[in-house]
Amino acid sequence: MHFSWFVYSITATILFGLSTVVHKLPTMRDYSKTLTAFWSIGTSFLLSLLFFYSYLGLTSQRMLIIALGWGVSFAILRLLHIALLKHMDTNTFFPISTTGSLVLSLLFGFLIFSEKVSPWQGLGIILVIGVIFAFSYGKGKISDHWPLIGMIVFMMTISAVTKILSKVAVDAVDIHSFQIYQYGFGALFAGLILAGRHAKNGKGSAFFGGGMRVGVAIGVLSFFGGYAFLLALVEGPFTLVTSIHSLYILITAITGYVFLKENLTARKIFLIFLAIVAILLIRLG
Repeated sequence: MHFSWFVYSITATILFGLSTVVHKLPTMRDYSKTLTAFWSIGTSFLLSLLFFYSYLGLTSQRMLIIALGWGVSFAILRLLHIALLKHMDTNTFFPISTTGSLVLSLLFGFLIFSEKVSPWQGLGIILVIGVIFAFSYGKGKISDHWPLIGMIVFMMTISAVTKILSKVAVDAVDIHSFQIYQYGFGALFAGLILAGRHAKNGKGSAFFGGGMRVGVAIGVLSFFGGYAFLLALVEGPFTLVTSIHSLYILITAITGYVFLKENLTARKIFLIFLAIVAILLIRLG
């Protein structure tokens, strides 16, 4: 087995970790969250079209249906990510969202695909619940804000849906042309939301302004990170690739601490470590 998959996997982990930190910038600089989301997905669409246009001949009706569901879900997910980071640090938000959505994906897989949950995965689920509880009921009392808790749960559910649709797509359609359509539908849906909001307030340009450059940065990092992850999956073992990828929350925590000056306490570091252990148990179990 060639070890190029390891390089791809590490690259994907670093790029994804960096992109999650950039999600915080719109709230810090008071940029339009919807505009940022539109340009982030739109940039990924343009890049996928540039790299994979030769695969468009493999388009199928089934692919379009799956891509439509994924695109709409992903646009909502991107908007929720940016909105929720107004209330939480990246080193708190992403460990919670990643572990929570992973558990929901596992449960959906059990219900939809009749996949079995191993004892190790069960232990990982219990650990995830403990980690989320510890993050939520720690200093800052996120648990006192039930509307925020509801948004987080909704976000986890949407994230799990995108994972399920991605699994279906990988097994059923050409993944290269699928990326063009999934990002295309996502950008279209985000664009409709952006246009609707602009029509309501009527201020400035609908598709240009503060947040555009941040959105492009997120889109570039997300696309190349996702592409590197795909190449790693093609050439390497699934369990090892996905396990390495889970370390992105560590990259997020370090980058947020260095560049955004986010508070990184010993307690947070310990909980992030537990979150990584929980993810490894679930994915390797």
